[in-house]
Amino acid sequence: MNYPLMSTARSTPSESGAAPVAGQRHRRPEEFSVIAIEPIPVIVRTAIPSLRNNFAWTLGGNVLYGGCQWGMLSALAKLGNPSIVGLFTLGLAICAPVFMLTNLQLRAVQATDVNAECAFAEYFTLRLMATLMGLTAIVFLLPFSANSAAGGMVILLVAVSKSIECMSDVTAGLLQREDQLKRVAISLILRGVGSVLVFSLTFAYFRNLALSVASMSAVWLAVLLLYDVPNTRALIGAHEAFFHFDRRRLWRVAMLGLPLGWVATFSSLYVNIPRYFLQHCMGLADQGIYGSLAYLVVAINLVIAALSVSVTTRLARLYADGDLRQFLRLLGRLSALGISITAVGVPLTFTVGRPLLTFLYGRVYAEHVDLLALFVGIAGLSAVGSFLFCGLTAARIFRAQAAVYFAAMLAGLAGSAFLVPRFGLLGAGYALLASTVTVFIGGVWVMRKTLSGRLTVLFAATSQG
Repeated sequence: MNYPLMSTARSTPSESGAAPVAGQRHRRPEEFSVIAIEPIPVIVRTAIPSLRNNFAWTLGGNVLYGGCQWGMLSALAKLGNPSIVGLFTLGLAICAPVFMLTNLQLRAVQATDVNAECAFAEYFTLRLMATLMGLTAIVFLLPFSANSAAGGMVILLVAVSKSIECMSDVTAGLLQREDQLKRVAISLILRGVGSVLVFSLTFAYFRNLALSVASMSAVWLAVLLLYDVPNTRALIGAHEAFFHFDRRRLWRVAMLGLPLGWVATFSSLYVNIPRYFLQHCMGLADQGIYGSLAYLVVAINLVIAALSVSVTTRLARLYADGDLRQFLRLLGRLSALGISITAVGVPLTFTVGRPLLTFLYGRVYAEHVDLLALFVGIAGLSAVGSFLFCGLTAARIFRAQAAVYFAAMLAGLAGSAFLVPRFGLLGAGYALLASTVTVFIGGVWVMRKTLSGRLTVLFAATSQG
């Protein structure tokens, strides 16, 4: 394993272009000699895969994984009933915001840590501790979220599966930073294919949702231990530990990721708040219909997610190098895709939506083609917002994002409280639209402010040079 070495020359960090190591005091040039640096491993790069190659693998993995996740919902819809689907999606809606917060978006922080300021062991240790806290929080929430012991067991098992997924996610952060997205995609494919087969077969035979979720968790655990961990070990080296408890450094990483943790939490809440109101006002059946239709636009979201993952590190390097022209050009091309999704997707949904829903779910679901069209429009607008915030993450602008998503959550809360009791399923869709518009407007404003500040810094540096 290679480590960074400080040269013996009489050079300062500013002259050499290197940032000072955390916790090390600045030295005058005459004080420099051979110095031992904190052993943060540096991964030796081979050939960096092209953006097209990374995107192809990421898109393929995400699409197949998302298709398998939809396959589980489809199996529940065909073999069970809307209430069973509603219980499963309710478990996801309850667990998602909790783990979004405890995740601290460490994958994004790690993927944009192009200077390797923190060791992988620090990210992994912090994620494990935070995940255990999230699982504990779900246990305490069970009496308030489940109407029966069976429902509580399903929610708890969903939380266990999300905990395993969280640990796979932090290993993916290292692979993403090192442009090894092919391995991330293969992990998703293994988890997706394995889970849909085991989940569907278990439910078909036992008609027991809790047992099906438990079988899915077993598959995810096997992929984590037998594929994700060995891949990570190959990158960090045989002598590097997965765990490193240093309170000061863990706290530093946690504070770095906390704003993005709140971003993910508020984002998850504004998506799921309409479902909470549907559950309260309409019942599990409408919750199941809403969740099943919403999942059909996951294919769109998966393309957006694949693009975001593929370009985040590249955007981070462009921004760090001060190449704002290419930075903006790449963001502009991505945003145009989101606009085209809405322009093309909404009319197409009204044309083919009814027969598609009848084929996939049944006639009960086909009566809500207008809600599906609304979801498609929201997905396009959300894509533009996602790319804007992907750019902000690449620029390592974290705190401002939390304020925007907090406002979006409040918009969704107010919209759900007013619209769901009056308009039911469509009211929930309109509440989601209000949150998405808030994210879009906030993203434009923060990006404009960020680029203005960056241009000022670059101009000042050029003038001094």
